[in-house]
Amino acid sequence: MKKNSLLYELLAGALLGLLLVLFLFLYFPPYDYSYQQTAGRRTFGSVMQTLSDPYYQAVDNKLRAIAESRGDVLISRDPRQRGDKQLEQILELIAQQPDGIFVSAVDWGQLVPALQAAEEAGVPVIALDAAPDLERVSATISTDPWDAGRLCASDLMMRLPGARILVLDQPGNRYSNAFVRGFRDALTEEYRIVGEGDGGRRLAAASRACGSLLEVHGAVDAVVAINDQSAVGALTALEWYGLDGQVLLYGVDGSPQARSAVQKGLMAGTVARYPYELAQLAGDAMYALLEDGALEKTSMHIGVSMITAANIDDFELTSWQ
Repeated sequence: MKKNSLLYELLAGALLGLLLVLFLFLYFPPYDYSYQQTAGRRTFGSVMQTLSDPYYQAVDNKLRAIAESRGDVLISRDPRQRGDKQLEQILELIAQQPDGIFVSAVDWGQLVPALQAAEEAGVPVIALDAAPDLERVSATISTDPWDAGRLCASDLMMRLPGARILVLDQPGNRYSNAFVRGFRDALTEEYRIVGEGDGGRRLAAASRACGSLLEVHGAVDAVVAINDQSAVGALTALEWYGLDGQVLLYGVDGSPQARSAVQKGLMAGTVARYPYELAQLAGDAMYALLEDGALEKTSMHIGVSMITAANIDDFELTSWQ
């Protein structure tokens, strides 16, 4: 009997101990340290025109560095230069209720439904490379495309007394359209644009477009591209036709690859757009908006500058600095 009594006492003690543990767990749950680490963390979206382009890679990387330096998260999407895909991706991000979204549009006209949805959801949108009067966004931050076009025209006219020119643009894109207007407006009558083609922001597409224009128009004096990806693509076409070194080639962005081409004499120049500064302004604007509720300035611009052989030593060749 004593053995049975001792066994019952042990079982009863174990049961009471289990009940006590269960009571403590239910009424005093263990502290969630993972929640402490993520509480208050903000989440942002970034939807550039494409992440296959070094310029937009630099912008996106800088935005991520800014967010992560504050313990926050940046979710990037790549529409690969497709306006319909960009619209879809922004709407998907809005559904996740982010704290804000950074956008550089393939075509702002296509994104009107997304901007309206963001406004209705209370999600601030910082628009990059957008016109200052763009509606339904919290702020616009851009370099000046008209001035970039003017700089290319001025440098070209200093080098040649007259020229037949090919332009590789990006039809439907606001920045491209403004650049071409600035370039065209600055030219005098001795300089004539004889052909225009869609270079997009893709090497292969720009190479094909440039090659097709050369087939139609023959020898030209200059090729001006809306971005450095198109300029480098055009360079391969010029090399194929044996015209490299004989035709002035210009680009826009100021990428390390274009800077190297300028140093080697393969490009006449590239207009620097400073993606890190653009992203820094965008990041600062987003945090100021979230923390203060408003911005002193809702339209901000960054200056552009011409990089040629005359000042190439002032620029890094392996980075955007």
